Amino acid sequence: MIIILQIPNLPGLARHSFGQGHTKNGSSCGATLASAASTVALRPLPLPPTRRYCFGHRTTTTNIVIAAAAAAAPETAGPGIRGPCDTAADDVRQDALRRWIEDHGGFVHEYISVTSATQCGSRGLVANEAIGLDQLEARSLVVVPRALHLDNWAAEAAICPQLGSGTRQEAFREQLGQLQQVACCLAVERAKGSESFWLPYVRTLPDMPPNPWLLTGAELAEVLEQMTEVAATRTKLAEADSTTAEAAEAAEAMLGWSGGPVGCRTKWTAAVETARRRYGAMAAEVLEVVGADSGQLRLDEEGLMWALGQVVSRSLGSGCSAGLLPLIDMANHDSAARPPLMMLDDQDRLVFAVTSIRGGELAPLERGQELFISYQAEDLSPLHAWLKWGFVPHTLPSSDAAGGWVPCRRRDAA
Repeated sequence: MIIILQIPNLPGLARHSFGQGHTKNGSSCGATLASAASTVALRPLPLPPTRRYCFGHRTTTTNIVIAAAAAAAPETAGPGIRGPCDTAADDVRQDALRRWIEDHGGFVHEYISVTSATQCGSRGLVANEAIGLDQLEARSLVVVPRALHLDNWAAEAAICPQLGSGTRQEAFREQLGQLQQVACCLAVERAKGSESFWLPYVRTLPDMPPNPWLLTGAELAEVLEQMTEVAATRTKLAEADSTTAEAAEAAEAMLGWSGGPVGCRTKWTAAVETARRRYGAMAAEVLEVVGADSGQLRLDEEGLMWALGQVVSRSLGSGCSAGLLPLIDMANHDSAARPPLMMLDDQDRLVFAVTSIRGGELAPLERGQELFISYQAEDLSPLHAWLKWGFVPHTLPSSDAAGGWVPCRRRDAA
């Protein structure tokens, strides 16, 4: 998807666009939208609650907490990670990432920090002091230069020179898809350790991506059981909110798992296995293309599957492009927010930028409030969203074919 936003009151932004659906030849596979965002939103953002929800949030799939109150919670989601985030070691990594971005021409507002003190309990970007409208009008809150966008072009530039033959280089460029190229590059950079240019970013990635197709055995069974409980809870809440028998029946049909919990759990289990085989085949194809060079690249199936999970879960949108945006991809999801913007800064450099926009308007942040982005999830079915992110956004249309249980319209906490 390509989004073009006209923001006339923001200085230093010559052109505003974000490309999420580009093919390898640069053509668009999405739509174009014009909007304006130059006035303050009068409705305050909700302060983070103290409970942690799994429904509508991205979190590590083995640590989902069931909460009936999730039905009334704002739709948010963020990258999963194991263990507590607010440790001294994690602070050091986040500071290193911030300095790395700024050293390469980026910008991170001094009041924006990475913390797990968010609505969903997973890491996100939070204002540690109030950020007013004047600051939002002055410049974006997070700016990442194009040079730090780990996409297929960056992957080709990094990997192809390390392949021993022109045939392998051509196969890497022409045979592999963008997802495979970026995952290959990420796996190679991770294996390099301290020698990697991308080390400040790689060190902030979770040890275990949130994708359910990376789980097996008891872990997968536990997650599926938890999702069954969530679906049942959502159905009961919908019934309780209904005022007529017809509405209750419609709610049950919309939220219930088609074929009952057992039947739909079987369907979702089968989808996980299909996804596992698909991504396993992708990893095998990468190893086949790289061939004998896999040794010197320290590339193996385990590293590729880890990298595929990271790229699948952290790339925005559902189009044919794949890419990673350091720090920005730690922002949590809210459908009322905007995706990152690709633009020219005041020095005519191509950058990706994020600011606080909700409902098409600049939204000042109080202390403790979160800087959201949109993951552009509207065209995904609940099942596909779960396979991609490990969570199901509240605003996705329900799909009986996918076994979805998400309400078609968001219940706005405000």
